[in-house]
Amino acid sequence: MIEKYISKRPCPVCVCKEATVVAQLCYALFDDLEISGDKTLVQCCRCGMLYDDINFSEKQLNEYYRINEHYAASASGGSGSASEDNRGRYDRIISLIESGSDGVVIDFGCGQGGFVSRCIEHGLKAVGIESSVKSRDVAQKQGLQVYDSINTFIAENHIPNLKAVVFSHILEHVIYPVDLLNTILQYSNRDTLIYIEVPDAESYILPKIIHWQKMYFEHLSHFKKNNIAELLKYVGIEIIQEGLTNFSELQKDNHCIYIIGRFAEKSKKERQPLFFGYKYENILLHPDISFDNIPKDDRPLALWGVSQYSMLLFGFRKDLLWRVIRLFDSSPAKIGRKIKGIIVEHSNNLDSLSDEYIFLLPKSNYIFEMRNQLSAIGFKGLMIEV
Repeated sequence: MIEKYISKRPCPVCVCKEATVVAQLCYALFDDLEISGDKTLVQCCRCGMLYDDINFSEKQLNEYYRINEHYAASASGGSGSASEDNRGRYDRIISLIESGSDGVVIDFGCGQGGFVSRCIEHGLKAVGIESSVKSRDVAQKQGLQVYDSINTFIAENHIPNLKAVVFSHILEHVIYPVDLLNTILQYSNRDTLIYIEVPDAESYILPKIIHWQKMYFEHLSHFKKNNIAELLKYVGIEIIQEGLTNFSELQKDNHCIYIIGRFAEKSKKERQPLFFGYKYENILLHPDISFDNIPKDDRPLALWGVSQYSMLLFGFRKDLLWRVIRLFDSSPAKIGRKIKGIIVEHSNNLDSLSDEYIFLLPKSNYIFEMRNQLSAIGFKGLMIEV
């Protein structure tokens, strides 16, 4: 019999606290962050939602995002940049929301403001909400209207006519998605479109295996199609269109759920959510994350790519961390920071590695490019994908 677990954080869909433990997650975060890297992946006993029980507060999480500089320095998907790949994503979303009433489009969690800018290019009025100081600064220097919160936006603009509110890969990042949606809905009208896109947990959490490279520290809720539909039903959003999509042209392996809805009256009936999907039981570490392919000797380790997946690798295997001597990355938001006292060096320093090192390359879309670059600088040591 599976032992019940009482979660500190209520289920983000049905607010039940009775759950079962699926896996323990531990991330070795940057030393300068005052937030715990320990989480517990659980499944709600009432509705089957998969979510993380956490050891940090909403205030700590808000500060984590406020000082975050990574997205401001990145051109990849999810950063809000104006890269060609991102513009393809933006056009896909705009095509789904541009019909309908006039008014302002709000991009919640807009990053560098790429989607806001693209909306304006399409002739739409648009503003952004972004908590990161650095990302907001990047957007504002482009002349875009980007605010630190919805409250600041409303205070400075009163209550505008809202054409659409876009939550593209936002709800999985917040502790209380119901509260966020309720805050927005109080300023919405019957014609306001609500666009929501989240990762599809069906693609990376399976009954017997987890694709660990997609278990980001920042993702606190793992929605499946029925879960997100139940959540929207609870807050009073009527679904008018839904489907599955790839995140972008370059990230076709990241499968997502998208939903377009409108505000409707909340049901006065007592909620009785159904249990959706499989029941998960303590998923063990998949062989891909076991490190069995790393020789068990005293050769020093180096790692290139300080991603959240890398932080999860180190968190899982603290016994290997003592062998890691050097860390490398190309992001200015990471260079110079430390993990467990190890400073992150610029990837320009890769050629200073001797062949005695074992080089660890975390799984990513750039793995082949990284291998080629190491070969180009003449590194002849052992390279291992983890």
